[in-house]
Amino acid sequence: MSKPKVIAVLPAYNLEKSIAGIVARTQPFVDVVLVTADGAKDKTAEAARAAGAHVPEPEMVRGKGYAVIKGIEETKKLGADIVILMDSDGQHLPEEIPIMLQPLLDGEADMVVGSRMLGTLRTSTINKFGNFGLKIISFLVTWKWMTDTESGFRAFKAKNLWELRLVSRGYEIESELLLRALNKNWRIKEVPINVPFAVPGVTVWDGFKVGWFKLKAGVLLKLGKEPV
Repeated sequence: MSKPKVIAVLPAYNLEKSIAGIVARTQPFVDVVLVTADGAKDKTAEAARAAGAHVPEPEMVRGKGYAVIKGIEETKKLGADIVILMDSDGQHLPEEIPIMLQPLLDGEADMVVGSRMLGTLRTSTINKFGNFGLKIISFLVTWKWMTDTESGFRAFKAKNLWELRLVSRGYEIESELLLRALNKNWRIKEVPINVPFAVPGVTVWDGFKVGWFKLKAGVLLKLGKEPV
């Protein structure tokens, strides 16, 4: 069996000074590092390209969901077998990519979620409460318990990922990916990851918007309807 082609998708916003280091650390573990730098006001795209990343032409459109969806679409053109999604601000350790890949390589999962709760999470108390509340909402609309529903560090079988009709343009993208995967009864495995430093996380208002999206999307998917 041939070695699967692994592509890491890193949405990046205004990370001109640090993106090259993350690209360099990621390259040993994947075949392609794909950086989407849409909406960036600095030279993030240029710095990523100089470091050897594949960078689709940036557009002046902001939103993590937009950048993630654009990256996923680009992996189709590049012929990925496995797609890794990870944040590019340093909170996700590229050195943990092999841990993320193993359940897919072993045929144990269709999607792997890097759980900060099973590993180490450094963040504010309010973000911890917010994450717990969002986990409860996820459980109420899916009846499936997961330790970390908001983690942005995930690995997918590419063909499965491409089948998802994703519509989120903001931070809701993590919730949408998980809800759609659960709705399709994918085999999802959580593995421990470590966050090396405290990150600001989303605002309280963003958290409320994500929570409302979870409720609305979760119910609609259960009814066989599409969230818009």
